[in-house]
This record gives sequence, C-alpha cells and structure tokens, in this order.
Amino acid sequence: MKNVRDNNRGDMDYVLSKKVIDRDVPPKTLSMNEGSLVLFLVANSMHRVTSVKGNRTRMLVVLAYNTERNISLSESARLVFYGRLK
Repeated sequence: MKNVRDNNRGDMDYVLSKKVIDRDVPPKTLSMNEGSLVLFLVANSMHRVTSVKGNRTRMLVVLAYNTERNISLSESARLVFYGRLK
C-alpha cells in the first residue's frame, strides 16, 4: 500500500500497518501480467508478491541512490543484494 509510512519523517505508522496486516483496511492491489515491471518507493510502501510457481526464477532489480556523497550499502544490504561482501 502506497504511503503507509513516511520514512523521511521517521513515521512508520504502526497503527495503520497493523490494520492492513489484520485486514481491517483492505490493501490496494495492482493487476498486471507475468513479467510486468513495477517501480515504487519501498521505504514508504507496504508490499508483497505472489509465490513463484514451477521451475522459475524471480528477477529482482533494485534501483538505489543516496543524496549524500560517499554513502555505501551496509554489510547486511550487500549480502542481500549481491550475496557477498566483496
């Protein structure tokens, strides 16, 4: 769901998040075909994806940037994105 959180203000809106998880607030869904490309601001959006079925690999691309110079990904982020630290 779009704009559940406001990462810039540090507002994670746990109350609304719980309502969405408990299905008290219905989530918005996107209708798309297999192979669709979706761009969104992860930090402010609750999201999930359907399970991959069969012998297929899900391709995931992350576009990331920092507004400050010389900022690197954390070790945990490098492990997630690249599967290694070096």
